[in-house]
Amino acid sequence: MGCTHSNEKTKDTSQQKLSEDQMEQLLKTRFSRAEILDWHRTFIEKCGAAGDSSSFLIACINKQVFIDYFNQLHPNGDVTRLTETFFRTYDLNKDGTIDFMEFMNAVSIIRRGDLTEKLSFIFSLLDSNQEGYIDRLKLVQMMEALYNIKGINYTNGYNILLRKVDSIITRLDKDKEGGQISRYKFIESCMNDPALRDLFNVYR
Repeated sequence: MGCTHSNEKTKDTSQQKLSEDQMEQLLKTRFSRAEILDWHRTFIEKCGAAGDSSSFLIACINKQVFIDYFNQLHPNGDVTRLTETFFRTYDLNKDGTIDFMEFMNAVSIIRRGDLTEKLSFIFSLLDSNQEGYIDRLKLVQMMEALYNIKGINYTNGYNILLRKVDSIITRLDKDKEGGQISRYKFIESCMNDPALRDLFNVYR
């Protein structure tokens, strides 16, 4: 994946070292030291670290490059809505870029997280404006984004899309809480309902 940096001058990637404090933080991602160094080497090479080599993880990915990358993967679809959602979820400090720490946190959850962590990550993707809950509208928007990325024209079958969303809400909102599903309720419902996990493509 392409990346960006703020300084046009690039330094030798061998100068971009992780300190022990940085490594200690990264080891919490469940990757081994050797794996982290491999990921970091690749990230720096792809992103092009620049500036003061003592800075913490200078290389980063910006939103447009993120979108361009997914455009290459899905040339026949519109990836903008979905990739913006993914980018927002990856960008933990909301500075408009994804640095190596943020990148590794996301990769760790996707690849090695437990079921609760994966479900929490999916909830964050669905909760588009970070209000702390998901509802019918947010699920509809996600379904639209998924159809867009596949290049599917869903306008003629929009009622089918709505029925699918209503079915999901019904399964999630068994306690009749007005259709607003909290993170806790989302995780609990999916933990107890294998069919829901299948719908969100999450496995133990």
